[in-house]
Amino acid sequence: MIMMTFVHLHNHTQYSLLDGACRVDRMIKLAKEYKMPAVAITDHGNLYGAIDFYLAAKKEGLKPIIGMEAYIINGELDDEHSKYDPRYHLILLARDYAGYKNLIKLSSISFIDGFYYKPRISKSILKNYNEGLICLSGCIKGEIASLIAQHKMKEARETIEWYQSVFQERYFIEIQNHGLEEEKSVMPALISLAKEMSQPMVLTNDCHYLHKEDSEAHDILLCIQTGKSLNDPNRMRYETNQLYFKSPEEMREIFPDEEEAYANTLKIADMIDLELRYDKFMLPKIDTPSEYKDMGEYLFALCEKGLKVKYPEPNQEAQERMNFELDVIHRMGFDGYFLVVKDLIDNARKQGVPVGPGRGSGAGSIVAYLLDITQIDPIKYGLLFERFLNPDRVSMPDIDIDFCAQGRSKVIDYLIQKYGRNSVTQIITFSTLQAKSVFKDVARVLMLPASEANNITKTIPFGKSLEEAYQDSPDFKHLIDNNEIYQSIYKHSLVLEGLIRQTGIHPAGVVIAPGDLKEYVPLTRSTQKGAENNILVQYEGKWLGELKFLKMDVLGLKTLTLIQKTIDMVKESQNIDIDIDNLPLTDKKVYQLLSRGDTDGIFQFESEGMRKYLMDLKPNMFEDLIAMVALYRPGPMKFIDTYIARKHKKEKVTYDHPIMEATLKETYGVTVYQEQVMRISMEMANFTRGEADSLRKAMSKKSLDLLMQFQEKFIQGAISNGVPENVAAKIWNDWLDFAQYAFNKSHATCYALVAYRTAWLKAHYPVEFMAALLSLEDDPAKIPVKIEVCKSMGIKILPPNINRSEKEFSVHGKEVLFGLKAIKNMGEAAINAIIEERQKNGPFTNIFNFCSRLDSTAVNKTVLESLIASGAMDELEGTRAQKWAVIEQALSYNTGAQRDKRVGQTSLFDLISEENETEDYPSLPEVEKWSYSYQLEKEKEVLGFYLGGHPLYEHRHLIRYLSNVNSKSTRELESKNLRLVGIVISINRKRDNKGNLYAFIEFEDLSGPFEVALFNKDFETFYPLLEQGKIYFVSGTKSGYTGNDESLLRISPQQIVPLEDWKNILKGELKLNLPLEKLTTRFLEDFARLVNNNEGNFSLKTIIYTDDGDNYKLEATKNIFPSSALLELLENNRLDFHLRLFEDEKSG
Repeated sequence: MIMMTFVHLHNHTQYSLLDGACRVDRMIKLAKEYKMPAVAITDHGNLYGAIDFYLAAKKEGLKPIIGMEAYIINGELDDEHSKYDPRYHLILLARDYAGYKNLIKLSSISFIDGFYYKPRISKSILKNYNEGLICLSGCIKGEIASLIAQHKMKEARETIEWYQSVFQERYFIEIQNHGLEEEKSVMPALISLAKEMSQPMVLTNDCHYLHKEDSEAHDILLCIQTGKSLNDPNRMRYETNQLYFKSPEEMREIFPDEEEAYANTLKIADMIDLELRYDKFMLPKIDTPSEYKDMGEYLFALCEKGLKVKYPEPNQEAQERMNFELDVIHRMGFDGYFLVVKDLIDNARKQGVPVGPGRGSGAGSIVAYLLDITQIDPIKYGLLFERFLNPDRVSMPDIDIDFCAQGRSKVIDYLIQKYGRNSVTQIITFSTLQAKSVFKDVARVLMLPASEANNITKTIPFGKSLEEAYQDSPDFKHLIDNNEIYQSIYKHSLVLEGLIRQTGIHPAGVVIAPGDLKEYVPLTRSTQKGAENNILVQYEGKWLGELKFLKMDVLGLKTLTLIQKTIDMVKESQNIDIDIDNLPLTDKKVYQLLSRGDTDGIFQFESEGMRKYLMDLKPNMFEDLIAMVALYRPGPMKFIDTYIARKHKKEKVTYDHPIMEATLKETYGVTVYQEQVMRISMEMANFTRGEADSLRKAMSKKSLDLLMQFQEKFIQGAISNGVPENVAAKIWNDWLDFAQYAFNKSHATCYALVAYRTAWLKAHYPVEFMAALLSLEDDPAKIPVKIEVCKSMGIKILPPNINRSEKEFSVHGKEVLFGLKAIKNMGEAAINAIIEERQKNGPFTNIFNFCSRLDSTAVNKTVLESLIASGAMDELEGTRAQKWAVIEQALSYNTGAQRDKRVGQTSLFDLISEENETEDYPSLPEVEKWSYSYQLEKEKEVLGFYLGGHPLYEHRHLIRYLSNVNSKSTRELESKNLRLVGIVISINRKRDNKGNLYAFIEFEDLSGPFEVALFNKDFETFYPLLEQGKIYFVSGTKSGYTGNDESLLRISPQQIVPLEDWKNILKGELKLNLPLEKLTTRFLEDFARLVNNNEGNFSLKTIIYTDDGDNYKLEATKNIFPSSALLELLENNRLDFHLRLFEDEKSG
């Protein structure tokens, strides 16, 4: 009986981006099912998936064959003309470790030096790096097959001879048959030529997907890659359904007469002898002072020094903890790691780059604390070293570090300068087709409307795969089961889910190698826009840890920039130095600020939900803040109410067993932290430190096999310590339920400290804090929100001023001056030029003077318009309208004079008149001033909001009586008819899955935004009336729809009336009680004018009374409209009046 075993040597996994649909895990599983002893990975030009594939194959007991399908040219990469050379496909497989290293070098070269649409190598480069590689001639797009297709048999022979000379017995002619038209003529000739030249052949299939029925899904994948629809006649496609991972039997049937080619797949697999040798930690060279014999001794000396500083009084617990940690670190070979991290942080501080107090589990290490890597005392806060470094499991430590976002680049520059550009680089990331996105992509390709696809994906629960969603979401299952098109989309999406859409750059990850990175890992270039020159490691960060590389997350945290900026502003405005690293953590003002929910700008505590919980909690100690950072996340949020109730003694604190009290007392019996689970397992069930961490990891990852092992150990250990079996079982089951929610206390403590520091600055220096917050806001839409916060805090915002404003917001006493950066169209060049000229030659006097002193390359028409509209030039002569009228004329002043100044041209008359120079500028024209509303509209265009007032302000007296709530009303609103007046900010029109139109209208009143939802009849009635920038009266009830922002008031309308129709539509009555002595001639004239000019639908009833008690009742014969000016007159004269609006039927 002939063995039917076969090995696939030409396979495209998900790492052949949007072309390979063979997911690594599924492909290996299928190879195992087919009883194949080995399997290869040969993605297009890259080794992205090599380690993922290698480890997965090893785990399943298959021999992994690492390779790639290279793009090769005949010319040289540095020859400009070679860009037009044909790119041929070629399979390269690593036979041994030398071959793997050469594969790394070739892939790196192809991206760094050879990239032109595709990563290319040349034959000369291949010849230099051929050692240890097995070469297959490639598919129909290989050089030899291409030459045969062109009937160039002589050139085909010469090409085979070249490969034979380079690879000898390591070269094979690849034969394939997928039923493609080109293959019918080429393959027989190729087989004949191979036999003629005694060249061994190998049978392969160009596998792009796993099963024959996946061919349509793969076709859809190509459409996703190219942005085409399936029925596009001009799209890229493979004219076959045979590119799948065939069984050995199916492969034998392709060329039944070429037995040797079939058997050679096994021969090649047997030739492979590759073990990846990443057995040592890849630390860079670290210099230590000569008086220390090694890194361990130097690290010990640094820690001893730190111990005396951090614990001035002898502390046996700290000494023992330090010795224990140093012993573990030394045994694991990580002395150098800590020295590298300390050096990096010391240098950052030396350069003035703010560093965070810590992040992640690293704060559990006293060694990190003594070295000033972290600023959290792990003993004081009960943080565990094992949560960071498990003594039972040797893996590279991972200290994540937060740096000031603006200074992060200095930190990376230092790493490059210290360890060498070739040894430091960033890390690639892969974004995958997740459940919702893959369903939408497939739906687009199959021409399903986007709105319909969106409605389906809304039924997919967050974080669930498509299969899980089908099982767990009845709505999703119902939609799929009852529609054939949806079933088709679902079927194809299952095949494509998890495949890679594109590469990216890890936002923080940096890898440092002991030498040139190309010697250890393959490199690539970033394809991200604006990052053309970024060199990246081809392996994901998680695999670099497996390979024992030193990987760091150098994170940019904007809050650290905010803290430093506030400190700098306080120094500048008040000459006070703040030692932010040594604040007392008991400041009452901080806890009062947090307890009243004043958390805008406070790290971690800004959200509406967090604000509400803090107001309920009334924190009064730092530990409360740690707990809130840990609890305010999906899952553990359900324990917040219990925590608060127990803190305020509204609920009894209970413990399942007295042993637990010491650990859970700080959180009132609620298990909040992973460290609590670890500590209880050690104290109650005698777990070792390493076992406690492994238990924590098994619980957070829900590793059922490990949990079963630990369950028995935990219960038996607890029983041995006198815990009843039923109590131990209850504790274990409770843990299984919610220990997965428990949070890393080390991380929570670090971030609570950052939160405390921001709150301290806001509590003590609110003006500087808010100025810094405004200066660092990059989103123009968020500036108005922060300005409203300033107003609520009693901080006045001064409008921009061309003669006073800096680039960013600045502090002037108890006020904040608007920064030029926040004005639309103000670029860096314009701002720098204005400030530099002002500092050098004094304030600007008028618009012509301003333009004559600035270069037209920096200040153009758009800049000038923005400065005038924003009010930044109000200090200069003339109204905004006058300045706007002379923009073109003024700009002529900054062309000739400035051009001459740039080229150094000075006339004789200039020299003579320089001493007695007087400015002679034209007069501004007499033009009508901008109206209040127009001026505000122009302001909003360039600032994003109304700074100098509000369009509703001139109607404020009337609005006060027409409205019964405002957008910020927090009292119960459900039961009443709500009346508001607002200006339309935005109109968002949509269509539902039945094609019906609906809209969300964002309004703004004098207190903030509110929203009106228009569905069905409301849409038909009111939508045609609405226009952005216009003012409306709105009445209705509170909407049941809450949306994403629960704090936003939403109205279901009964009436929407434009400002110009108020007189005709709004009805009511105005009652006046007038004392006789107030009826002066002046008052009566003003009153009559305002009444006679405003006819409307309000009855006017007047009672005139005298000091003698006589009353005269008058009723006007015609109805009026109570204008804002009329109401202002009545208010200014302190008259008693009552305005009532009649509730009307639904109308527009």
